[in-house]
Amino acid sequence: MRTGVFKKFNKAGFTLVELMVAVAIFGIASAAMYATYQQQQNSYLTQEQVADMQQNLRAAMFFVTGDLKKAGYDPSEKAEATLNSNNIARVAECRFAYDENEDGVIQNNEYIRYALTSDGSNGINDSGRDGLRNSLPCHLGRQTGIAPDNSELESVADNVDAIEFLYHLADGTITTNPARPSEIRTMDVSLLVRTGEQIKGYIDRSTYFPASNPGHETGVGKKVWGPFNDPYQRRLLITQIKCRNIGVE
Repeated sequence: MRTGVFKKFNKAGFTLVELMVAVAIFGIASAAMYATYQQQQNSYLTQEQVADMQQNLRAAMFFVTGDLKKAGYDPSEKAEATLNSNNIARVAECRFAYDENEDGVIQNNEYIRYALTSDGSNGINDSGRDGLRNSLPCHLGRQTGIAPDNSELESVADNVDAIEFLYHLADGTITTNPARPSEIRTMDVSLLVRTGEQIKGYIDRSTYFPASNPGHETGVGKKVWGPFNDPYQRRLLITQIKCRNIGVE
């Protein structure tokens, strides 16, 4: 007869308390991983929106700068592009003639105008235009030729909240409303754009100061954009453009 030592094994499973602890630990770990993922996802989406906004702003200024440098171009000195009666120079819009084909005559397609697509009552040279968007959507519009209203404005930059044209005249005067566009020598263009989508957890409480308010003053009569108190991020870019063809004798 064989004899031996028998081991007694405990065949019992986990207790209910042990299972509850394990589930709780797993839940905490899962929640932490999801929170980290969500945070990274939100950060990625925010960075993507900001990058698109900044690219949009650079593209807008590229168009504006290139076009306004051509204002008054008149190599034959016969077209009188600088003195053209259809030229407009206002705080919220500008339109200038230029003799692109150098034939000494201003054709209809040799006018360039910039304005917001939603500002004021949509009329050209309207006193109701202040350069601040009136409704959404609002874009920076470019118009070739002369048309009766904003129907011919083609969007060159999306999600634009405000624009300002500030003019430096030959006598040193700085104004947003020159009596004679032919006296303009330099323009400061202020452009405020926003992200296309709302940024989760963000509220824009900033104030933005265009070129006409270099001292960043907030008193009566001082132009300030914002705060908008909404979940969009914004960027302001101010560019100075030398009007090299206006005033050329």
